[in-house]
Amino acid sequence: MEGFRCMLVSWKHIESWVSQIMKKMEKNVYEPDVIIGLSRGGLVPARIISDYLQLKDLYAIKTEHWGITATPDGQARITQGLPISIEGKKVLIVDDITDTGQSLSVAFEYVKNFNPGDLKTATLLHITRSQFIPDFYADEVPEEKWTWFIFPWNVYEDLTTIIVKMLSQESLDCNGILDAFQKYFYIKPKKYMLRNSLKMLENKKIIIKKNGFYKKL
Repeated sequence: MEGFRCMLVSWKHIESWVSQIMKKMEKNVYEPDVIIGLSRGGLVPARIISDYLQLKDLYAIKTEHWGITATPDGQARITQGLPISIEGKKVLIVDDITDTGQSLSVAFEYVKNFNPGDLKTATLLHITRSQFIPDFYADEVPEEKWTWFIFPWNVYEDLTTIIVKMLSQESLDCNGILDAFQKYFYIKPKKYMLRNSLKMLENKKIIIKKNGFYKKL
């Protein structure tokens, strides 16, 4: 079975990463007037940062790139635009991670067209292979240690995607799925997460259970 390195991110990780970003912003004497969360991964970090700053001007734009919503040519695009004027204001765009950097790069160029007075970016994590480097980030991940970070806000989306990948290669029971997660994806999801993920896939008729084993339809 083919796999890749994953990490289940906890809220403790997120709190630590946001705290580091805030310290870097404070050190650089940067306090935005407006925060824009990049949907979907940047929405929660953007909200937490806005809470730290007690800033109510929080908005969202959306790019589509990864997963089910991936565009045919694999390029990130803006699919939900900015609803307000930010001309002359200090703006911070927030996302969860820069992997290829396409989404944040597209968002940056899009927001720049609205003539902000200053425009900066922040992510919780930055993978060094990214072509776009955020102004602020908490932790840097070397390209050779590339990892798929499973954040709390997309845990079921990612777990179900990985389960489908597993079951497209062989039929497995619950213990087999857990073993595969640990052996090939380096994580150990909690049992309730596994149960919920399997139930979701059964309800959507993506997988079927027979004689205790699950297989992809």
